Amino acid sequence: MFKIIKKSKFGRITQFLTPHGLIETPVFMPPATKGYVKSLDSYDLEKLGFPIILVNAIHLHFKPGENFIAKMGGIHNFMNWQRAILSDSGGFQIWSFKRKTKEYSKTKKEGVLFISPYDGSSSFITPEKSIDIQLKLKVDILIAFDECSPDISNKEKIGKSLELTHKWTIRSLNYFQEKTKKLSPNERPLIFGVAQGGPLKDLRIKSLKFINNLNFDGIALGGETIGFNFQKTLKILKWLSPYIDQNRPLYTMGAGGYPDDILNLILNNVDMFDCVNPARLARHGTLFTGEIVYKNKNIVFQSDYKKGLLKIHQARFKNDFRPLDKNCNCLTCQLYSRAYLRYLYLQKDPLFARLASIHNLNFVVKLINQIKKFIYES
Repeated sequence: MFKIIKKSKFGRITQFLTPHGLIETPVFMPPATKGYVKSLDSYDLEKLGFPIILVNAIHLHFKPGENFIAKMGGIHNFMNWQRAILSDSGGFQIWSFKRKTKEYSKTKKEGVLFISPYDGSSSFITPEKSIDIQLKLKVDILIAFDECSPDISNKEKIGKSLELTHKWTIRSLNYFQEKTKKLSPNERPLIFGVAQGGPLKDLRIKSLKFINNLNFDGIALGGETIGFNFQKTLKILKWLSPYIDQNRPLYTMGAGGYPDDILNLILNNVDMFDCVNPARLARHGTLFTGEIVYKNKNIVFQSDYKKGLLKIHQARFKNDFRPLDKNCNCLTCQLYSRAYLRYLYLQKDPLFARLASIHNLNFVVKLINQIKKFIYES
């Protein structure tokens, strides 16, 4: 089930069903990459109002292993999280492992051979293996296996990578359909295909058209460009806008790291997004503050701080007894001052990471709700 609830010039609100509940978009998915969001537990995430989180199949494959998680009844039981979960297939991680370990990663027609960053051993992942891992995790939304396209303009290299991704995409989908054909509609997880193409317009359009023609439940935009080069991400969204299938959810992988980024994604009709930045920035002392306002017949993000980023270590907050954000209803803003949070940060106390993470993730939810209000009212 996929329904467009409301559409306006400010974006759209949609709903679709997963085995663990209804998802209403636009939605931010906190990355619980290795099965947890640092400094927070499942109760914190539930209270913050997230209907879905994200895990990474490749990281969980290494530790603690998909077979171990399957014995626990799946990732929901293992994490004690009974709402929806999306799993990244790990294409980006395999590519980043290659860079991190400075080892050569051989990509073959069958799959990809790469060096594990955990113990230096060789691992071989095929599209079928990736789907198997995700099915054993028992997630609600799987991602087809792909090769992450780098942010370069070499058309020959990007073209070869895209050809490989498309072959792996078909194999992923075929294997998924075979493995899930006996499941009832209520049990069957969803699967999204990934459109690649790097920063090249013609290849991006070609890849999106390819994914559109396959029987996926949703469409994801991947590659190093998406999420790492936000201005280029917006450019790609403009290129693809005429070709995006409006009857499926659209997911930009790894995007949404800053308040203004989230606004711009929604303005471009993106339904789903994830990024480690809100929680990571929080743990390192950068807190979100600001609001969505209506100006010149449009909505913009407005803050007293550049990009809405308050750096709590600064001396000016030593005697500042105001909350981080006057309009925020999170536990942190209701109970603690900037002065106290600065003190915790300088003490390097673990409590700071939890309180800061609660604030930034709540801020993201609040921001999306503000935008949804404008969509509903326009």
